[in-house]
Amino acid sequence: MIVGRFGDTGELFFDIDLITVDGEQFPIEVLLDTGFTTGWLALDTQDVDALGWNIIQRNSVMRLSWGENLFDIYEGKVMLDEQEYIIPVLAGDEITESILGLQWLTILPLAVNYEIKLLTLG
Repeated sequence: MIVGRFGDTGELFFDIDLITVDGEQFPIEVLLDTGFTTGWLALDTQDVDALGWNIIQRNSVMRLSWGENLFDIYEGKVMLDEQEYIIPVLAGDEITESILGLQWLTILPLAVNYEIKLLTLG
């Protein structure tokens, strides 16, 4: 289980580790985005390139709140709660904040109690 935190306006933030192809781990703060329903993780292309992950698909069309855009999909490796996961990662130049998608909720339970400031995933 990983413990998250609430942002100033109620956002849900978690810390995860990104794992490079060389096995190095880099901690990153991600926002759990309830509008990102079809994906696991979205990162800026520059960040993904630095990790050395392999590309799975180029120019995948994705519909966002501001319209359709093209993104690349990579095979990424992340660490949550001391467990490694290999997941598809959406990468694009338009992604200004690292985002966790709702697909995580298909395998990990989310507990949110805003009143007592409890936020956990896993």
